[in-house]
Amino acid sequence: MILALAGFYIIALILAVRNPTFFLLFYILATTKFLGFIDPSSFVIGGLEIGYFGLNIIAIFSVFFHKKWYMMPHKIQWFIYFVLLMLVYGIVKPFLDNNSSLFLAFMASKETWFYFLFLYVVVYRDRINNKQLLKTIKFLGIYLSSVYIIGKISLQLVPPIYHNENFVRTFFPTYISLAIFIYAIRIKFDEIRSLKDRIIILMLFLGLVLAGHLSLTIMTAIGFVLYKYVYDKKLQFNKFVISRFIFITILSVSMTLITVSGLYERIANNVESIISGEDNALSSRDIYNEFRWEAIEKQKELGYGFIHQSSSFMKDIKILGANRFMERFTVIDSGYVDLLIKFGAIGTIFIMITLIIYYSQGFFVAYKNPLSLAMSIYLMQYVFINYTWSVFTFAHGIVPGVIAFYFLITSNQNTVEIETSNN
Repeated sequence: MILALAGFYIIALILAVRNPTFFLLFYILATTKFLGFIDPSSFVIGGLEIGYFGLNIIAIFSVFFHKKWYMMPHKIQWFIYFVLLMLVYGIVKPFLDNNSSLFLAFMASKETWFYFLFLYVVVYRDRINNKQLLKTIKFLGIYLSSVYIIGKISLQLVPPIYHNENFVRTFFPTYISLAIFIYAIRIKFDEIRSLKDRIIILMLFLGLVLAGHLSLTIMTAIGFVLYKYVYDKKLQFNKFVISRFIFITILSVSMTLITVSGLYERIANNVESIISGEDNALSSRDIYNEFRWEAIEKQKELGYGFIHQSSSFMKDIKILGANRFMERFTVIDSGYVDLLIKFGAIGTIFIMITLIIYYSQGFFVAYKNPLSLAMSIYLMQYVFINYTWSVFTFAHGIVPGVIAFYFLITSNQNTVEIETSNN
């Protein structure tokens, strides 16, 4: 294992210093567990996963090999300071509260370190081939969707790391969503209607559906419709299209409810169960998060910072039952609960306002172009997805989010023309 880890680090370091584009592609492939065949998280020493953590350290360390690493726009610098503030606060807070040692808090902070990929891509932005990066994201979207589709046919054909006994789990379906928005640019602005692109879009959406993350699927579909139909080619709201879309939607829904026997009754029963609190998925989530909500109530303003499962704080918490969702204080399927735990109400509000300000730039005239608008729509869907999936505090949301944000701040018309005119 030591030799494999050393090789992993050496390759990453050489690429990071000498070829930023290839390092970024290497980094992205690593987050997919190299397409399901090699898992960097299997590198564990002393109970600490050092595969991805080491990769993030290499990204930070390599920044200083750039002669003008400090030369970046002030707005971008403030985003880096924002990430540093999150990290320092999360590590120091549990130590000051006597809830954890600095070392354990540091260990628990590993997900936040994925944000530092942004530091690397900004510093090396002039040496990164955006065209190649766009192609890679499209490839990943198609590949991951294919894995889900093939998995429905035969699990034995799925890459070993994506094969989980009775279902498929890839890393990460958020890449599929990002690929959809990149293809949306091609479909919207390509003068020649491409049947191939439309088939790929359908395939990507099928992959999202099979991935089983309903909130991601719904928000991606809404975002795609918003980009493709509600905005015109001048990237302005088309009032006629909006009115027509609303009319067609109401008509389609009404006809579906009338023609499909028993559909209305099933939907009504599901809605009633959610409102009454009898829905199994929501009620089980409430049960799993009960001890978290009790803890949040005690530190609702400032939160607890990064709490490791081995910390003294976790030993004092009484957890009823044994369930994988209750083994740790952090939680992956309730993003706002996770933010409140780590940063409290004040920190959560500050983080959300900051991210929304940065991520929404593509909506404003000064920054708006086809690529920046698509990326802002992709990023803003996180606000809604985070309710059921922690996309702001875990790698599956952070890494694709950083890539989308990088596209947003480096977007220009030339990049879009290249993307929409080539396969």
